[in-house]
Amino acid sequence: MKKTYLYLSIVLIAFACTPSQDAMKAEIIDLEKSEKTGTKEGLAKLAVLHKNYGMKYTDVEANNYLYAAGQYYFYENNGTEALPLLTEYISRDDSTDRYRNAAINLAILHGKAADYAEMDNLISDVLDDDLPTAAQWQDIVKLYEDKLSADTEIKTEDYERLAMAYTATGRFPKAVSSLDTAIHKYPNYEKRSNLLYRAGFIGWEYLKDTEVAKKYYNQFLEEYPNDPKAEEVKQILTSGMLEMSDDAILEMLKGKGK
Repeated sequence: MKKTYLYLSIVLIAFACTPSQDAMKAEIIDLEKSEKTGTKEGLAKLAVLHKNYGMKYTDVEANNYLYAAGQYYFYENNGTEALPLLTEYISRDDSTDRYRNAAINLAILHGKAADYAEMDNLISDVLDDDLPTAAQWQDIVKLYEDKLSADTEIKTEDYERLAMAYTATGRFPKAVSSLDTAIHKYPNYEKRSNLLYRAGFIGWEYLKDTEVAKKYYNQFLEEYPNDPKAEEVKQILTSGMLEMSDDAILEMLKGKGK
C-alpha cells in the first residue's frame, strides 16, 4: 500500500511540474517578442520550445512550431534533431507549400544517410503534388547525381528525374544525356518510348538542335510505330516544324484549324 501511495505521489509531483499547454505557448510567445531571438542562443532556445510543444500537441500552433523547429535544425546541419521533427510534420500536413519544403529537406537527410528508397518516395510525393521551386530543383539535381554516383539501388526513374531536374534548371544537354543513358541501359523499360520522345522534344524545343531532335524522333518511330504519339512525331518530322520558329508553327497550326 505504501508503494502505491509513493508511486501516486511521484506521478502527481511530475504532473504538477509539467508546464501546461497555455504556459508553454506563453513562454514561446514571450521569447518570440524578445530581443533574444536576434541572438544564436535565443534562436536555439526557441527551437527547443518549438520542438517540445510541437511534439506534444497537435493543434495549429503545434504544427507551425514543429515545422519551424524542423527547418531550424535542418539549416543548422543537425540532422539528428531535424529528421524526426520533419517526419512528424509531413505526417500531419500534406497539402501546403511547407509540406513540399519539409519533404525535400527530409529527402536530403535520407539521401545523406544513403536511405535512397525513402528519398525516392519523398521526391515522388513532391513531384506528384506540386512543382518544386528553382532552388529545390537544384537540390533534386544533387540528390540524384549523388545517388547515381553511389551506384546503388539505381532505377530507370532516377535518370528520368535527373533529366527532369536538369531541364528545370536549364541544363538541357545534360537532360538529353541522362535520358540517353536510360534509353541504352534499360532497353526493356516499359516507358522507354517516353524517354525517346522526351529526348527528341528537349533537342527541338530547348536545345534548338534539329539533328538531336531528328535522332531521337526517328528512333522513336522505328521502335514504336504504333505508339499514341507516333502521328504527332511524324507530323513534326515531315512538316518542316523542326526548322520553323515558334510563331511560324503557330501560324501553320492556325491555318489547319480553319
